[in-house]
Amino acid sequence: MRNILFLLLLPLGLPAQGLFDSLYIHSTVNVYFQTGSAELEADARLRLDSFLARLPNEANWAFLNVEAHTDSIGNSASNERLAASRAESVRRYVSEKGVAPARIRVKAYGERKPDAQNNTEAGRQRNRRAAVELWSGKPMATLSGYIRDAETGKGLETTVFFSTKTRSDSTQTDTTGFYSVRLPKDSIVRVDAVAEGYFFESYMTKVFGSPELYKKYKKDTNIALAPAKAGEKAVLRDLFYVGNKAVLLPVSEPELPKILRFMQVNPELQVEIAGHINHPGLSPDNLENWEWELSVNRAKLVYTYLLDHGVSAERMRFRGYGNAEMLFPNPISEAQMEKNRRVEIRVLERD
Repeated sequence: MRNILFLLLLPLGLPAQGLFDSLYIHSTVNVYFQTGSAELEADARLRLDSFLARLPNEANWAFLNVEAHTDSIGNSASNERLAASRAESVRRYVSEKGVAPARIRVKAYGERKPDAQNNTEAGRQRNRRAAVELWSGKPMATLSGYIRDAETGKGLETTVFFSTKTRSDSTQTDTTGFYSVRLPKDSIVRVDAVAEGYFFESYMTKVFGSPELYKKYKKDTNIALAPAKAGEKAVLRDLFYVGNKAVLLPVSEPELPKILRFMQVNPELQVEIAGHINHPGLSPDNLENWEWELSVNRAKLVYTYLLDHGVSAERMRFRGYGNAEMLFPNPISEAQMEKNRRVEIRVLERD
């Protein structure tokens, strides 16, 4: 059952290489047609000329994609033919202007993808169009590393998740714990690893163009996962709260799905979610009620999120510890105070 659940969590059909598409739309121009016509008007030709004049160096773009459309006047079959004729008019024109036919792709959608409603003439005019997209290639680079057991150093067969500003994906490590993916060069990526029987870990890095640059900037792309044994605990390092409130800062929101994933991949774990506050110089017995409740409510926020996303209440409890377990009883820096203000996951037992 555990293996079935784990498989359900993984994206289907993911390759081991090239998770991120290296192509993107660099720029687009729309040209418009008269009713029932596939002829390029003077304004359409001027738009295309201006667009083609701005094409980047030939080595830096992949192809032109032409998508042609119609309004809803007439029947769908005739509109499909009309859209195909409009696509062909654009293809022929840009080809005559020097674009190699092999670098032109055409699609005809008829009336199936309107840009506006067809109940006004202005809307129908917007739908009598062909969109010409310039697709360019992103330089890609390899990111690789190992996922290992923190105690034994043994490689782990598991899932590694990658997130950039615009894309998320995942892949599997091999039997040695090795992963290798192609990602957009110079992008900032967050790498998350989770495995059955282990706490989760992550790191962020820039995708460099060569292994030498990782060494130069001392970027470690390996992840060591600590076993999630009964009695062990892990600090949720990327959870940050509004001061004196049980409200997460927006930067912390990506951390919650990682905690959920940990609970899903480890369905036999029972855990305590423990909240702590930073209040040096005062005995825990002398804390005001709201201060103690703050540690409780910060833990409860994580508990409620997991509960709302399908984790059974029988597997969890939450508890506030106030300032009784500060990592730095006499903090001398903001970094130390921040580490005192924390939420932990403690493994109670494994079934």
